[in-house]
Amino acid sequence: MIENVLPEIQMIKNYSNSFVVVFKDYCVLIDAGMDKKAEEIVEAIRKTGKKPKFALITHAHLDHINGLARIKEEYPELIIASSQEEKNAVEGKEMILPKGMKGLFFKIFSPFIGYRGVKVDRILKEENFENFKVIATPGHTKGSLSFLLKISGKNALFAGDLILNKENKLCLAPEEFNFDKNQIIESLKKISEIKIDFLFPGHGEAIKENVNQKIKNFLSQSTQ
Repeated sequence: MIENVLPEIQMIKNYSNSFVVVFKDYCVLIDAGMDKKAEEIVEAIRKTGKKPKFALITHAHLDHINGLARIKEEYPELIIASSQEEKNAVEGKEMILPKGMKGLFFKIFSPFIGYRGVKVDRILKEENFENFKVIATPGHTKGSLSFLLKISGKNALFAGDLILNKENKLCLAPEEFNFDKNQIIESLKKISEIKIDFLFPGHGEAIKENVNQKIKNFLSQSTQ
């Protein structure tokens, strides 16, 4: 399902959220969903009438990167960008597994998922990259990133799975998928100090009102 969440931004809902951000001469993809849903992302890109210049990866869990190979086939010049910590997983040299029995399950069945690694062309750190401010927000995975974009004077944050929106309530991913909850809390404190007008999470609906207050309320409840 493709939803126009802002005039410049399409959200593609599948196993996770992916986003296509439209600029004057090109567009940018943020995360790439699962392979079976990659055609929907390609369709969203085609609708923009622009060629995608970059694919920015918030983190390298399969539900955020598995569509990359198919999208790269369609757009060979697409530049793939991730953090150093997520590079090997994006390239298919390792897999970031959940904890406990789910991790064992993923390890056993991962050959049947058929992930095709894609070369990372650009390593991102905390920096200004093109129109985005890259923010290190580890915790969900070691190298999770968030991307801040100014649109018409307002700040939009693409947060990956740092924080999710379930039935209009902020929450964390299930514990077994989080690398370090304490790091997540520190990362949330970090972004709570940034003015955010629109929050685009990796799962759930976009949040367009009172974002900072909702994050601070969540932190207050989580640290009691």
